[in-house]
Amino acid sequence: MKTGTLVTAVAVVAIGTFALGGSACTGFAVYADHVLYGMNFDYPPSEVRFWIEEHEVGSVFFGGFRMGGSFARTVGMNERGLFASDQMVFPARGVVDRADEDEVFIWNAFYDGLRTCATVDDVVAWIGDRRLVQYEDPQLHNLYADPSGAAMVVESSDDGNVLTQIDGAFLVMTNFHNGDFVGLPLDEVDGVGADRYRIAWSYIDGHLEGFDVDRAFETLRRAAIPSGEFTTQFSVVFDPEALEVFVALERDYDHVWKASLETGTIETYRGFDEHVVLPLDPSGVSGAILQGYVAAATPVSEEVRGPRWPILALIGAGVLGVVVVLAVRD
Repeated sequence: MKTGTLVTAVAVVAIGTFALGGSACTGFAVYADHVLYGMNFDYPPSEVRFWIEEHEVGSVFFGGFRMGGSFARTVGMNERGLFASDQMVFPARGVVDRADEDEVFIWNAFYDGLRTCATVDDVVAWIGDRRLVQYEDPQLHNLYADPSGAAMVVESSDDGNVLTQIDGAFLVMTNFHNGDFVGLPLDEVDGVGADRYRIAWSYIDGHLEGFDVDRAFETLRRAAIPSGEFTTQFSVVFDPEALEVFVALERDYDHVWKASLETGTIETYRGFDEHVVLPLDPSGVSGAILQGYVAAATPVSEEVRGPRWPILALIGAGVLGVVVVLAVRD
């Protein structure tokens, strides 16, 4: 008989980590002049937050969103440079009501992998012979990458685990099963998120030379979702060598923040007049707080505030009135 569902559910609720990756999201790992990872988090409007936790492997940066009374983790990198993104996948495979002792929910592989593993090989060893299984909702798959060049997409199926290893200089994951299309031409990739997959794949493939943080954000900008029920709430680029994370909110790639696992802070990086440094602890910093600094750094346009001449005219009239009154009194 399958056991452990109640314990797992209670633990998930208690630590606020049950992750809905959204029915969109785009993630990648690139090994070129620099090692860089990236992800767009696509979801209906929600409070987002960024924070750093301390675990067995050391510091772990997480990006997440409010789900009920807590924040759900959906992407992260630890201080060993191991990255993981947790995104929804369609169609559903490997769904169970309860997990056997030799089974593990794929979300736990995302979270526990970042908490306890230093490399992709460590994640494979952590999974071991256990079968990866899914909640009924949401169904998820994970992208892992480390600085050595190892990267993989991990998926469950009705028959067993599917691990799709990187083949070349980069790996992209959206919302179809990567394992279904291994070795097939790009134009034969099909399923949920196939359009975003082709956009990201094609841009990265054409810009590998000199691929840097700016090109990583350009990849995410091209794959972003600007309208509809699910839109891009935040975009993140990870530098595992510098242990830094670059954050853009709500498809605004002109204003970028930089988080550091070494200093435990997040600071203004690009597009701000004022340099601001905020601490990142387990309570984290919300997207709304970060956006407040964007608003402060953005001048109000003439269209928004209206022309200045009426105000200047009123001031001038007031000054003239005072002069007239004083002249009459004299």
